[in-house]
Amino acid sequence: MRRSPLFALPIAGVVACVVATPAVSASAQQSDLAISPFVTLVPTTGASPLAGLALTLGSGMFAIRGSGHLALENSNTSGLLDANTTRPWGADADAMLFLGRSYGGSRSLAPYVFAGVGTSGGPSSSFDSRQSNWSYGAGISLPLGSLIDVFGESRWRMSQYVLPSADGAPSPRNEYRVGITFHVGGR
Repeated sequence: MRRSPLFALPIAGVVACVVATPAVSASAQQSDLAISPFVTLVPTTGASPLAGLALTLGSGMFAIRGSGHLALENSNTSGLLDANTTRPWGADADAMLFLGRSYGGSRSLAPYVFAGVGTSGGPSSSFDSRQSNWSYGAGISLPLGSLIDVFGESRWRMSQYVLPSADGAPSPRNEYRVGITFHVGGR
């Protein structure tokens, strides 16, 4: 008895779905959750360092990261915990691409690039100001063991949603961030 080619296509599609499903679930199981306390330095403003926390969720070469930071002190006040002031703060959401990260038995030095959007605020004259921004940068992560990394990165922050090369565009503000990463899930 001869089989019709019309039946072969649906059967091949079902087999392809069954074969692809374990690969997709294995990829989802390899996602990594990381918690990273850090310190941000903004040398051009002379402001107090900012301390923050980032949460990163990634799989393989790609990751997304959310972070927030707050100034360690407010330069407009005499005390660290003065209740009537607002210390400078910021929050970012970044897409990350790791260029050389290896998983499994050994992890190695991992350079990465990122781009994202953010918001920041703080006292300006006699009122609190907030501004939206976008940023891009590069960094490097060095494993200290199977679950801990140290990292350093440089971020260029644009205070407006314009390209750095546009006419009349403000100069990007440079920031440096250093911290430690604790991997808590997935691998």
